[in-house]
Amino acid sequence: MTQKDTTSDETLDLEAELQQEIDNATEAEAEVESDLESGQIYQAEEELERLRGSLSRAQADYSNLLKRVERDKSEMTSFITANIVKKFLPTVDNLERALASVPSDIAEQKWTDGIRATLQGLAKQLETMGVLSFESVGQEADSERHEVMSQTKGKEGIIITEFEKGYTLHDRVIRHAKVIVGSGE
Repeated sequence: MTQKDTTSDETLDLEAELQQEIDNATEAEAEVESDLESGQIYQAEEELERLRGSLSRAQADYSNLLKRVERDKSEMTSFITANIVKKFLPTVDNLERALASVPSDIAEQKWTDGIRATLQGLAKQLETMGVLSFESVGQEADSERHEVMSQTKGKEGIIITEFEKGYTLHDRVIRHAKVIVGSGE
C-alpha cells in the first residue's frame, strides 16, 4: 500500500467518524426537539414548581408546629403551677383566719408577728409566680370569678361577705371566691 492509499484510508476513517458524530448530534438534537414538543421539559418545570410549593408548605407547617409546641409548653407550665398553688391556698387561708381570730390583748406578741411574717412571705412568693388574690366584697357577683354560697339581705347581686378569697394566675382564675350576695330585700 502506498502512502497515498494510507492517507486516503485515514481520511475515509476520519470522515466516517465525523459522519458518525454528526449523526449522533443530529439524533440528540432530534430527541431534545421531541422532548420539547412532547412537553417533558415543561412537565419537569411543573414538577419543580410543585416541589417548591410542597417545600414551602412543609416549612410553614414546621413553623406552626414549633409555635404550637411552645404554646402547649406554656399552657402546661401554667396548668402545673396552678395545681401546685391550689394546694398551698388553704394554708394561706388558715394563716389569715388565725390572725383574724387573735384576741387584741395578745395581737402584738412576737409569735403573732411570726405568723404575719410567714403569711406575708407566702403572699410575696405567690405574687412572684403571678398569683394574686382579688377583692370581691362590694362587687357585683360574676360567675367567672365567684361561687355564690348563699344570699342574705342586701342589694341584689352585690357581694356582701367573702368566705374564701379568690385567686388568679396571670389573669386566669384558679380559685373562685366563695361569697354571699344580696337578695334584693
